Amino acid sequence: MYQLATLALTVLAVFWLVDVFVLERRRLAMAAEQVRAGADASAVAPLLKSRPWSYPTQLLGAPLIILVLWLAIQDSRDLALLLIIGTLYAGLITLLDRLLMRRHRKAIAVASDDEDTGRLARTDSSIVEYSKSFFPVLALVVVLRSFLFEPYQIPSESMRPTLLVGDFLLVNKHSYGVRLPVAKTVLFPVDEPAHGDVMVFKPPHRENQNYIKRVMAKGGDHVRYDYQSRDFWVNGELVVRDRIEQRTERGRSISLYEETHGEHTYEIYQFDNSPTPNWPPLDMQVPEGHYFVVGDNRDNSLDSRFWQQQYGTSPFVDGRELQGKAVLRWMFWPSLFTVPSFSRFGLIH
Repeated sequence: MYQLATLALTVLAVFWLVDVFVLERRRLAMAAEQVRAGADASAVAPLLKSRPWSYPTQLLGAPLIILVLWLAIQDSRDLALLLIIGTLYAGLITLLDRLLMRRHRKAIAVASDDEDTGRLARTDSSIVEYSKSFFPVLALVVVLRSFLFEPYQIPSESMRPTLLVGDFLLVNKHSYGVRLPVAKTVLFPVDEPAHGDVMVFKPPHRENQNYIKRVMAKGGDHVRYDYQSRDFWVNGELVVRDRIEQRTERGRSISLYEETHGEHTYEIYQFDNSPTPNWPPLDMQVPEGHYFVVGDNRDNSLDSRFWQQQYGTSPFVDGRELQGKAVLRWMFWPSLFTVPSFSRFGLIH
């Protein structure tokens, strides 16, 4: 669905460029020639008003843009590329209007004695008008999102109970260094992820999507995980968890544990009597610049424990794929047809 909506929007975007800067430019040039030749306003006006296909496609474009953004958020896709493309598109239309269209509009307005003809000549098409209005706003959003804070929505249950489906977060983009968007180049190193941090990143098996997990081990650490006991050892020390509650959800018995790792104390879920993979313990050294990550919902999280076996990729997150540190829950909105709530507002531990 996302690919189909994106393709439809791309086709519309190309059509708008052709309509504005080929067809409309030709109409404006013809109108300017007629005005200079002394043509009557009634003969020029149809050329300035003629946009038979533009408006219907613009009406279709608005819901398509909303749909693409909504699907991207629901699928945890990286919005950076979409925002940058939208900003460049609006900037391109603004620039082309200044270079190619303005002189024709000015020529018509100056040469015509008719007030209505001059007003029509000076009126931008809707796409040009929208682009001029949204370009500075989009540029500001790209800067803020790329270097300061980015909103992120939780799409799955892999981080329960810390984060629920529908939680909206703020991700600090400069916690782990100031980076160029898309290029992934670190301009100014700041800090590196610490044990227990909740961070957003691109996993090795899905480079076009964002994941959110907790850092269990970082570059240089030795990590060991027993699939049967579900215990972690980092640098030879057991990561201790204490059971604080047992409950039943959806017919399954679940234990709630309190776990402390690094400077973070948080809660995790584990299914009681859950079948575990009959695999030998995972035992490895984390390469420098990489991270071993897990979800707080330990039996319902696709993370570093499983990527290598299921996808044949590295089990580690490459430091170049870090998107930032999740620092704040600011809104809870589980679906489009529910009322947003701020009852879960708070810092993320």
